[in-house]
Amino acid sequence: MINYFDTKSIADRYEKGRPYFHLDTILGIKNYLGLTAKLDKALDVACGTGLSAKALLEIAEHVDATDISAEMLHNAYQHPRITYTKATAEQQLFEPDSFDMITVSSGVHWFDIDRFLAQANRILKPGKWLIIYDSFFNGEMLEVDTFNDWYPLTYLEKFPPPARNNTYNWSGENLSNKNFEFLQEKQLSHDIEFNIDQLVLYLTTQSNITAQVERGIMTYNEAEAWLYNQLSPFFSTEKRTIRFGGWVKYLKKKQAY
Repeated sequence: MINYFDTKSIADRYEKGRPYFHLDTILGIKNYLGLTAKLDKALDVACGTGLSAKALLEIAEHVDATDISAEMLHNAYQHPRITYTKATAEQQLFEPDSFDMITVSSGVHWFDIDRFLAQANRILKPGKWLIIYDSFFNGEMLEVDTFNDWYPLTYLEKFPPPARNNTYNWSGENLSNKNFEFLQEKQLSHDIEFNIDQLVLYLTTQSNITAQVERGIMTYNEAEAWLYNQLSPFFSTEKRTIRFGGWVKYLKKKQAY
């Protein structure tokens, strides 16, 4: 698939405009797995500018983090317990049985998932966890019903999402063939406050808009002007609350016998 996140302009926007929901998700993972001590080593794949790697420090002593985009890694959150490496999800350059946990935040739909699962199986310790989670903008502005109509009827008509891998077979039977046990999927939601500037910036980090910019259909300045014109009527108050949807999938590598 095309990489929509490998330019300086999108990496700069991503660093400034993406909300930090990741810690809430990691704390939920910690609770679900009953972790009472930090894991030795964890890997965050498709880390972007490092918000997901930052959150993973809550449950891991050391975090390795990889991304296909050099620009994203250049802008990534820095911490002495995080090591960043440029790599595709399907080709992780680590030794077998290296990690106690692998996480993927809002990126698996860009992967060749079968190839990624083969890599995860290779580098994850037996009996340890692969956690895949997502948080997505679904156009729900609390207490503003007209926005909830605007998003699918106006925004998505102008900026449809580019093709992605949303039809993977996550059944236990299929995953068992990849040497993983499917434990559970849980639904998530995050309520995040935005002023109009923050919401415009966030929307310009989406692949919906980035794809059109990369194809030369419009510039970021043109997209921003359109968004300000469209969103102004919804901001009679300084801030509005957006409810993001989400989910987390818990997978476990089978034990070696």
